[in-house]
Amino acid sequence: MKHLAGAVIAALMGSAAMAADPGVTDTEIRIGDVNIMTGPASFIGRAVSIGSKIAADEINAAGGVNGRKITIVTEDDGYIPARSFQALTKLLEVDEIFALNGTSGTANVLAMMPLIEENNLPTIVSTAPNELVYDPVRPSVFTLGASYSDAFYAQLKYIHENTQPENPVYGLIRQDDDFGLAVEHGYERAVKDFGVKDGGIVRFKKGTSNFAAEMIQMRAAGVNVLANGGIISGAANILSEARKLGMPLESAQVWSEDMPLSVNLAAQAGYDYYVGDYVALTGDDYDAFVEKAKQYVTADDIAAMNRYTLVTYAALHAMAEAMGQCGQDLTRACTVENLRKLKDFEVGGIMAPISFDNDKQLSGTAIAVYQLDAASKTFTRKTDFADY
Repeated sequence: MKHLAGAVIAALMGSAAMAADPGVTDTEIRIGDVNIMTGPASFIGRAVSIGSKIAADEINAAGGVNGRKITIVTEDDGYIPARSFQALTKLLEVDEIFALNGTSGTANVLAMMPLIEENNLPTIVSTAPNELVYDPVRPSVFTLGASYSDAFYAQLKYIHENTQPENPVYGLIRQDDDFGLAVEHGYERAVKDFGVKDGGIVRFKKGTSNFAAEMIQMRAAGVNVLANGGIISGAANILSEARKLGMPLESAQVWSEDMPLSVNLAAQAGYDYYVGDYVALTGDDYDAFVEKAKQYVTADDIAAMNRYTLVTYAALHAMAEAMGQCGQDLTRACTVENLRKLKDFEVGGIMAPISFDNDKQLSGTAIAVYQLDAASKTFTRKTDFADY
């Protein structure tokens, strides 16, 4: 009986050790994704999910992570922070995910942060790389992408050095939230560094659709270089009002404005605006990615891809690389440790190599500036990837 009792205790202890970190079996690793699957911005969430699918299917086709196949478990937050917290709670308590690779918007990931930290959950933030995510740094959180601040600075620098509008007056219109604040930081840095005239900053509430008064204020100030901090329909409405007022503009935009839906809306105003992005929008590397994607997703999915597909694909490959370094003894702590060591990890040229071995656990910060041809709705790359 003593031997039997000892064997039972040993078996229970072994089972407890194996079950120490949820989301891992002998054959599977469950990776969570909290995203915008419903509502006006659902096309972003769909693009993210497509990127995860391409990466997971590619990794699994090559044998998985040390023989374990990746399963993506997605929860919809509708772009509402309170729902983000609820979604991650469900992923942790019901689905028992091992790690997180989809984090929705800035306010959404910040709402989830207490759960991420409490569970030491390996997390790569790739859809909202706001400074508030990595400052202060959280031990298990890794951020992939440039800041909105640097993206706007890069565009305004290009405009300042290359387009040289006559009697330049800079102006900013931005959302009155954490995202908008990051845009403002980039704008203020540019105005200070370039010594240009500041025509003022206008802040608006998220969800605003009529910008007539705001753009009249910009025109009265003589603004001809605009940092447009609107997103999707908001950005398009801002440019539309500028066109109605006959404003000559060089306009810097959020990287969301390089997505097909955004371009179709904003190009109607006829401005050849700029975007700063940390993923490839054109070129051989982008074309190669699209050809690869055709092996794993449908034609409808290919049509729905955008920049968020590429960055999410890159993030899951980085996560898989870190998990793979743990061998068969896969734990969250080991994965976090290996993410911290990740250096110059190549992702097919769709963005700069990924390195998290720095005090911010931040990578993908190199930005390229692109310009839209509003007539053809295509982008031309104006700079190489560079850090700002």
